[in-house]
Amino acid sequence: MPLPPDLSKPLFAMFPGAADAVIRGECIPCGSTEIRDCDFRDEISKREYSISGMCQTCQDEIFQSETEAVQGEDSQDEDWQDDWNSSASRWHY
Repeated sequence: MPLPPDLSKPLFAMFPGAADAVIRGECIPCGSTEIRDCDFRDEISKREYSISGMCQTCQDEIFQSETEAVQGEDSQDEDWQDDWNSSASRWHY
């Protein structure tokens, strides 16, 4: 079982059902179920799940790799909010 939700984070104040989803081991954005510690790449990713409720796959989609950021994909900088809003509308909590 991953870390419990960090209830001090705004997500859980705005969406109370999100904390229950994390406790059940569900991904808030994509709805994946039965998330386990071994599903995460490292301790930072596990901690991120307790903050945002995002599985490793969703984290990988949201957080660009350092290499992509260095390559200067300006269009992604402009479109990040649209991408975030689009994915947030799918959230399951």
